[in-house]
Amino acid sequence: MGYLKRNGMVTAAQGLAALVIICLLRYFDTFAVIFSFKQVGIVPSIIAMLVLLSGLSAIAGLMRGDKWGFIPLYFFIPAATMFFGFSLIPYIPSLIEPEYRRLVIIAINSSVLIYAVFLLLKMMDSNVILRTEKY
Repeated sequence: MGYLKRNGMVTAAQGLAALVIICLLRYFDTFAVIFSFKQVGIVPSIIAMLVLLSGLSAIAGLMRGDKWGFIPLYFFIPAATMFFGFSLIPYIPSLIEPEYRRLVIIAINSSVLIYAVFLLLKMMDSNVILRTEKY
């Protein structure tokens, strides 16, 4: 039973990594514009670089099922929401009227963030031994 529980949590972490991959691929053109030479100012480039690096490192950690992958995820979700208005679950906000779209993005990303927090707490439970830990 413990193996199934551990395997399910690793699969859930990989699902979170898949959401980050989908978000980065969906909004790839935004990063391309920000990193273009026509961009004025260094601050948007620095913020975009931090968001991109946190997303990539979250993918690397979560795909392996490592707990450290949640740390960059906890930066990526709020930063992508506040600075860029990205939705982790794409195309759902486009079904909503434009004046409520921002609230829907905040609700979607907040629910994913809360799920990630509860998943990490469950993974940190003393009864669960992850495959990356030594006996």
